[in-house]
Amino acid sequence: MNEDNKEAGGWACESGGARALFGEEQECRSDAKCSWCTMAEGLIDPQDSPEEYEERLSKAKAEQEAEVKAANNAYLVDGIAKLNEMKHRGLDAHNKSIDLCIAAFTDIFNMGADDQNQVREVPHKVDFSDFEGFKLSLLFKVPYLYSMTNIWAYDDTSDYDKKRLKKCLSIEFRGKESGIKYKISITYKHHRAEKLSARIDEIVQANSLYPISDSVLRGFIEASDFLSFQVHREDADGGWDYLCIDPSGDFGVWPGDDVATLFMCLYDDLNTALDPAMYTLRHGMQDASKNAFLNGNSKSSIHRLVAYEAAFQRVGKATKKLKREDALSVSSKLKSAFSDPEYARDSPRAGVDYEMLQDEAWEADWNDY
Repeated sequence: MNEDNKEAGGWACESGGARALFGEEQECRSDAKCSWCTMAEGLIDPQDSPEEYEERLSKAKAEQEAEVKAANNAYLVDGIAKLNEMKHRGLDAHNKSIDLCIAAFTDIFNMGADDQNQVREVPHKVDFSDFEGFKLSLLFKVPYLYSMTNIWAYDDTSDYDKKRLKKCLSIEFRGKESGIKYKISITYKHHRAEKLSARIDEIVQANSLYPISDSVLRGFIEASDFLSFQVHREDADGGWDYLCIDPSGDFGVWPGDDVATLFMCLYDDLNTALDPAMYTLRHGMQDASKNAFLNGNSKSSIHRLVAYEAAFQRVGKATKKLKREDALSVSSKLKSAFSDPEYARDSPRAGVDYEMLQDEAWEADWNDY
């Protein structure tokens, strides 16, 4: 670097194209030098040039990006592997239900992670080990890149669980529009699955002789309790509130069928809560969606959230006062309205007196619902 580095009384920056790699736009001055000029003053090996540094940095950043990509893919591979550990030889129907869980996990993962919907992120920094000849303390700190995922599976087995031969897998993800974070914790008991597997052929044969579909098989599966699950929703302080959601085999005989369905129902939580039967999910949804908005995780506008809140109250009222088929009709019409992503996004929903929202003052075409 020139000792007398001046042009027409001003500072002559020697960074070449290196500044662009740093993402610097400000002018390089003698009293406020760019990262390259600052770094170059601390070079141990003076023959290193901006071009050589640029080449090294480009290579290092490419390796950083490859590391992030591999880490992102690992979330999916690891999640599938952990769910596969819930399978058991001899329980073919159960194993197929786990495949449904894997399919749901994969579908959510493939929707992609961003700063709003991510549930886990890990920083990755540039490896400067190949930058011999530079004082690392003077190297510009290249911004970290982050690997992230919108659904995360991890081993949540406690010492207490291990002593009782249980394995717990927790899976976290957010509602696709609400941004509310959920956790489904699946508990698998291998020794109980082994007992069921040993007699499954006999049970299935007996089950086929009874007029009530799968009543015998369902009874043995429930009695064995070899796979169970719990659902939690993130609270205002980042902790977990238990949600008493128990499909009780509504979506299939095997518990994995319920888990797979829950993945997709909670992922579409705002619309799922419009179903008359989902009163447990609706309870607390208004506060949870607002907190997700405050945390920057919601993809919904304030107006749309308020419209959902009004709709939840309408469904709750219809469920209590109308016949089942009429309540379902209310739900269906509301779901149809909210299927339009622009519905109530930019302005208050026409026909609702929002000032009287808590008193359920419905006007105009809301009464048609």
